[in-house]
Amino acid sequence: IFLDNFSHIKAYWPAIGKDAAMMSLAFGTDDLDGTIDDTTRIYSMAGATESGTTLSTTELVAMIRSAGFRPVERDTLYRPVREW
Repeated sequence: IFLDNFSHIKAYWPAIGKDAAMMSLAFGTDDLDGTIDDTTRIYSMAGATESGTTLSTTELVAMIRSAGFRPVERDTLYRPVREW
């Protein structure tokens, strides 16, 4: 699939799992959603295999690095805010 009309593709890791989210970076995903709270419990109630729905910033940064990418926090317009 060639998605030339999308400027950014987000992976919502609580829904697809941490491993799939990391792998999706290699296939064009450029945004991992990491602002997660208890409202995402519905995924585990629906059978998601993730043990928890929270990640600290340190864990999210480590996840992105272990996939071979450089973590960058961005604002809603995808402008860099902070780089790790």
